[in-house]
Amino acid sequence: MDKTYLSRELRWLSFNERLLLTAENRSIPLMERLKFIGIFSSNLDEFYSTKVGALNKMIVDSEHHPSPRNVKPKSLVKHIEKEVRRMSERVDTALLSIFEEMRRHEIHIVDEKSITEEQYANVHAYFEEHVRGLLFPILLDSHIPFPYLKHITVYLAIDMFSSERNEHRYALIKLPAEISPRYIPISCGEGKYFIMLDDVIRLHLHEIFHIFDYDSYSAYTIKITRDGEYDISEEITKSIYEKISTSIKQRSRGLPIRFVYDRSIPEPLLRLLKDKGDFDSAPIILSGGKYHNARDLLGFPRIDISSLYFPPQAPLPHYAIRNDRPLIPQIEQQDVLLSVPYHSFDYLVDLLRESALDSRVYTIYMTLYRVTERSRVINALINAARNGKKVIIFIEIQASFDEEINISWADKLSREPNITLISSVEGMKVHSKIGTIVYKEGRNKKYISFIGTGNFNESTARMYTDHILLTSDKQTSKDLIQVFDVLERGFAMALFSNLIVSPFTTRRKISALIRREISAVREGGKGEITLKLNNIVDTQMIRLLQKAAQEGVRIHLLIRGICTLVTEGEKILPGTITGTAIIDRYLEHSRIYRFYNGGDPLHFIGSADLMERNLDNRIEVIVPIKDAHIKRELDIVLEHLMRDTHSSFHLESERFNIPVETVGEVNYRAQESLYDYFRSCLPASD
Repeated sequence: MDKTYLSRELRWLSFNERLLLTAENRSIPLMERLKFIGIFSSNLDEFYSTKVGALNKMIVDSEHHPSPRNVKPKSLVKHIEKEVRRMSERVDTALLSIFEEMRRHEIHIVDEKSITEEQYANVHAYFEEHVRGLLFPILLDSHIPFPYLKHITVYLAIDMFSSERNEHRYALIKLPAEISPRYIPISCGEGKYFIMLDDVIRLHLHEIFHIFDYDSYSAYTIKITRDGEYDISEEITKSIYEKISTSIKQRSRGLPIRFVYDRSIPEPLLRLLKDKGDFDSAPIILSGGKYHNARDLLGFPRIDISSLYFPPQAPLPHYAIRNDRPLIPQIEQQDVLLSVPYHSFDYLVDLLRESALDSRVYTIYMTLYRVTERSRVINALINAARNGKKVIIFIEIQASFDEEINISWADKLSREPNITLISSVEGMKVHSKIGTIVYKEGRNKKYISFIGTGNFNESTARMYTDHILLTSDKQTSKDLIQVFDVLERGFAMALFSNLIVSPFTTRRKISALIRREISAVREGGKGEITLKLNNIVDTQMIRLLQKAAQEGVRIHLLIRGICTLVTEGEKILPGTITGTAIIDRYLEHSRIYRFYNGGDPLHFIGSADLMERNLDNRIEVIVPIKDAHIKRELDIVLEHLMRDTHSSFHLESERFNIPVETVGEVNYRAQESLYDYFRSCLPASD
């Protein structure tokens, strides 16, 4: 393995381990720790489905899926299995600790063995009204074809036994957790009691199978994870919609990647499942506890004890925007940087709503990558179209695991007369988060544009830290319109005056900015680079950054996710490359690039990480920040994040994933301090 570059898959697991470390941290409010276990589990499911799914393709079909240089898929999968087993044991321990602490707050989870008679009466009524009708048991008899088990869905494998006949019979029940809550409150007695849906079913197995004459019934959870990476058909007669729709169905029937089962399951039943379900072919088979899909902890009912959660932080007004005045004239006067979730995402929705009603506005351009099922952004765009505006939307269908929502919205938008819909150019994802509003002021054409680091999604804007630049800069807007022209006419070479756009200029321009810092050091000056990104995995960029460090350029990394860069080496002075990752109440999602530039720093924000796909295979947009006040604001954000000792982990190779040490008695929490900073920017109330 290249000594400057570490395994992307193992570094992804390291990122997920930071979530586990946060769940183990007793200074985090109790129910938030439970949430981090849920996120850990959800991430792991997606990791197996996509990353391990891709490795499995390299193993079973190397001709069509060759492995990259220096990657040995079989060895890597074994290493992954070892790491996941290690972390799974810690998850079990963490959950036991959390549940024990919950009991001290009179929050109890009962099961089929600990439930009282009074509680059972409550649960039985719930079963009859809400659960029984959702269950469709399938017998595992030799003359019945073995059922197809759905991806990341929990099933109960049922063992029925007759002592008189010394006979076992087996069945499967799909846990209807997508319809019924997994954690069900029991209204009975003092304290707060919950029972899992699994155990509600266990308590009623004798009723579910009452037509059979068996003495005992037992149930064991199993789960299969399938390959979630689909291949787009090369059939030229099919539309992109048809190809993706077909591919989504293929995903749901992908190859088994991971088979997890209750370690107490009887061997004959386990053997039957493996043989008939072909689960022995899964590259990873894990025994586990009684319950699977800890991701469902994300839906655990809220407890009315405020101390068990992070203190509420309502989105703040923006200090530069007057809510009692139209937005467009205010943005004409000065650029505005929204920093969500500290600032309200509603400003963007309000801007679109205002544009829908403003008689001067005649065209709106916008890209959409991941949107909610009830998107106020899209509804505002539809409203603009119905008010006679020309609306040009690019909606990226190929947003992993959001394809069906995107297809649904694309279908609805395509029926609106004034909307021109562009979607999913094959071979090139559109990952940029951009939009432009075009209007007339007398005879002059004017623009309001917005460029974001994250999706225009109301739900994630409450949980992810992102930036959205609102600007009236004419050249920026013309560049953005040219991006849409490229999307409409195809990927001919394009020239951009102000923006950095992938796949056209990003790799070259970011590389040039790094080399400029190297040149400054060689000439006896100072060189410094700060990168706040989600991921850094591109080999060429990593080598260039290491070269910069070897020349004496100081590099500060704030990488939330995967970082495959090795931070030390024979030619790199210790401390030249420093890095941290923050895991706190909000997911750090914004991308900020800062270069010292001889004392006149250059700042950029945008949608691109330093990954090959972002640099070479997607439409990404990065915008230079011109406004001095916004530059200072980004500096403050970076300074706060680099000072964090409450929620940060080291990324330096020798201390990787070790929590950053508190200096003295000061435990500095960046996200909390940033909220206080943005609140302090507000004008004093009368």
